Amino acid sequence: MTSDDGPSSRRAYLRAAGVAAAAGLLAGCNEREPGTRTRAPAGTTDESTARPTAASTDAGLETTVPVDTEGYDEVVNVADVGADASGDEPVNPVLDEHAGDDTLLYFPPGRYLLDDWRLADRRNVGVVGTDATFVPPDGHRSYWLTFGELEDFRFEGVTIDNRAEGVAPTVRLAVSGGTNVVRDVAVRGHRRAPRIAFEIEALTEDTDLEFENVRLPDGSTDGHAIYVFPASVGRLTFRDCHVEHWWEGLYAAYHSGPLRVIGGYYANNGIEQVRVGGGKSGALVRGVTVRVDEPRNGENKPNMRGIWAEEGAAVRIENCDVAITDLTGTYSSGGIVVGKQFGAVTVENTRVRTDVTAPAINVRDPVDSMEGQTIPSMDSLPENWQVDCRGLSIEGSAGDGVAVMATRRDGCLFEDLCIDHQEGSRDGVAVTAAEGVTIRNAAIDVTGEAITSEDATVETEDVRTDESC
Repeated sequence: MTSDDGPSSRRAYLRAAGVAAAAGLLAGCNEREPGTRTRAPAGTTDESTARPTAASTDAGLETTVPVDTEGYDEVVNVADVGADASGDEPVNPVLDEHAGDDTLLYFPPGRYLLDDWRLADRRNVGVVGTDATFVPPDGHRSYWLTFGELEDFRFEGVTIDNRAEGVAPTVRLAVSGGTNVVRDVAVRGHRRAPRIAFEIEALTEDTDLEFENVRLPDGSTDGHAIYVFPASVGRLTFRDCHVEHWWEGLYAAYHSGPLRVIGGYYANNGIEQVRVGGGKSGALVRGVTVRVDEPRNGENKPNMRGIWAEEGAAVRIENCDVAITDLTGTYSSGGIVVGKQFGAVTVENTRVRTDVTAPAINVRDPVDSMEGQTIPSMDSLPENWQVDCRGLSIEGSAGDGVAVMATRRDGCLFEDLCIDHQEGSRDGVAVTAAEGVTIRNAAIDVTGEAITSEDATVETEDVRTDESC
C-alpha cells in the first residue's frame, strides 16, 4: 500500500466489504481461454451478425423493439406497460412487476426516474434501452441500482444522468454465472461525493463479465470510476471503455481471476489510469491509450500513474500508447509502474512519451514475504519476478530524471529498446541491486548517461547511443 492511497486504503475497502456483506448488500469481459465454453446471454451475437428488430407480445400489447431479443421468453416495452418516460414518476413498480427470468426489459427513448432498485437472483435478464436515460432521485449518494447474484445479465444502451446537484449514486453489480455484459452505458455529470460509480464482482470462476464501451468522461472530485471487489474471481474484461478525470480510474487490482483490459481511453485519473491485478490467473492490457495531460485533482490524488501492475502473478502489456505530458500540481511515479507486490511483467510493442520528470518504466523492488502485506488477490507471493520489455519506444522532452528504472529485480530483459530524450540531463536506464539484467539491441540517445548501475550486473549487447527513435 502506498501513502497516497489515503483514506481509500486496502484495509478500509476490505472492512467496507465486510460491513456490506453483514448488512445484506448483494455480493457480488470476455476473453475466453481455449476450450472454455460458457452460455452466451440473450442479446450477445457474433460481431458479424446484425441485431434484429423484433416484434413481440406482452400483456396483450403488440410492441416493436429495435434491439436484439433472441433468447428471451418475455420482451417487455416498459413504456407500453405503464412506465413514465418523462422522468416525473418513478418506474420501479413497473420493473418489479415484470422483471423475471428469461425476460428483456426494454426502455424506449426517454427519461426514467428510478428510486433504489434491487434486482437479484435472476437468470437471463436484460435491461436494455435505446437513447434511454436513467435518473436517480435528487441528492442520491448511496447504492442505487443493485444487481446481485445474476446469471447471464445484460445492461445496455443507457445513460445514467448524475448532473443534478449532489447526485452520486452507485451501481453495484454482482454476477454469479454465465456470460454477462454491460455495454454502451454512459455516466454523465461530475461527481463531488465519495461514491463509486460502478462497484462490481464476478463471484464464481465460471462467470464471465464484460464491460464494453462504458463511458465515464466527466470525472469526480471524490470517488472511483470502476472498483472491483476482492471477492471477484471470474473472467473479467474491459473493452473500449472511456474513463477520464476521476479521483481514481479503473481499479481492478483486487480481482483474482483472469483480467483483460482491451482498448479504451483512460486519462487524468488520480493514482492510476489502469490498475491491474489478476491474482495467479494473470492479466492482459492490450491496445490501451493512456494520457496524463490535464490533471485536475492534484490536491486529492496527486500521483498520476499510467498503467499500474499493483498485485498479481503476471501481466502482459502490449500495443499500448502512454503519454504523460503535463503534471501541473501533481507528480507521477511512472508511465508503467510495476509494483512491489507484482510478479512477472512483459511489455511489448508499446510507446511511452514523457515530457515531464517521471520515469516511463518504473520497476520497483519486490516484497520479501506476505507478512505485513495486504494482497487480496493472492494467497502467496508470485514465483516469478522477472520483467521483460521488448519493442519498447520511449521519447519526449523530459529534461531530467531517468527513463527506465529497475530496482532489485534479477534477470530483467530490455530488448529492441529505443530511448530518445534530447533535453536537459535525463538518463536512459538505471539498474539498482539486481543481477543478470540484459539490455540488447537498444538505441539509447539521451543527454545524460545511457546506462547506470549500482550494486548490479548488467550485460549489454548492441547498444547504440547515436540513434533516435
